[in-house]
Amino acid sequence: TSYPSIVGEMLASGFGVIGFSWICSPACTELEVVVMDWLAKFLKLPAHFQHASDGPGGGVIQGSASEAVLVAVLAAREQAVASYRESHPELSESEVRGRLVAYSSDQSNSCIEKAGVLAAMPIRLLPAGEDFVLRGDTLRGAIEEDVAAGRIPVICVATLGTTGTCAYDDIESLSAVCDEFKVWLHVDAAYAGGAFALEECSDLRKGLDRVDSLNFNLHKFMLVNFDCSAMWLRDANKVVDSFNVDRIYLKHKHEGQSQIPDFRHWQIPLGRRFRALKVWITFRTLGAEGLRNHVRKHIELAKQFEQLVLKDSRFELVAPRALGLVCFRPKGDNEITTQLLQRL
Repeated sequence: TSYPSIVGEMLASGFGVIGFSWICSPACTELEVVVMDWLAKFLKLPAHFQHASDGPGGGVIQGSASEAVLVAVLAAREQAVASYRESHPELSESEVRGRLVAYSSDQSNSCIEKAGVLAAMPIRLLPAGEDFVLRGDTLRGAIEEDVAAGRIPVICVATLGTTGTCAYDDIESLSAVCDEFKVWLHVDAAYAGGAFALEECSDLRKGLDRVDSLNFNLHKFMLVNFDCSAMWLRDANKVVDSFNVDRIYLKHKHEGQSQIPDFRHWQIPLGRRFRALKVWITFRTLGAEGLRNHVRKHIELAKQFEQLVLKDSRFELVAPRALGLVCFRPKGDNEITTQLLQRL
């Protein structure tokens, strides 16, 4: 974290904003629109993820990657149910829901499997390759198998920077398969997303122009304290249509007079914290270049540590170094690794 972020957190707590709609606090909503577009430019994301673009895309701050993944899974589920019932009116809603299936890698974070539990939709954890990467041919095989069995593919959650080894799923080949079968593609870049901002890591951005949604945790690489997870949607209307419940007490006279969103439709709860303030203060204080240098410092530290491991005959690497992560172990039985972990 950083002191500018903590200052922003204190101010937000003092203001006590419960920003579920624009009229609750115009600054809360409008500053979030601004900083999410800043972030999209900073990370060099496709332009259609910006609120300023002509399309229906945009960004929102969720509490954690777990929330962002759940929002994507739920929205994809509701879109799939509506679409399939339209083309198969002979099936009841319960029959359609009973056939839904989702996909991810067996290297993905546990929050993805949990999202499937909460969404009452099985998530198939597909085997990654020996390099811990999930590719399109594996996804294609699973989808074709499910379609043949009468199941309905809904969403694939890919990972850029897996928890175990910081492996990067092959977004380009996965997106091609998802396009073909009309499957929502969400990218969980909770950790590695910070490297999008570095030109030397531009390969990580390949295929992002074809994904439906993605998330990145500012509380991992961007010196913003927990909780603060950025989420972008190529078509925010699909989430709004899935979550929109309007009561008379939520209406106000300024509705529909601008392009400013009511973010309560983009998330699980109604109320929301003024998280954009700590993002804004952090960026204004440290600057884009300062934040890039912070990420580069972590990568350089990992390179140094990697060299120390390689020079020590007692240890070995178990996966290639990736960003700030070095996976190593003592040579010999697993019990030795357990003892080292306990000593650390």
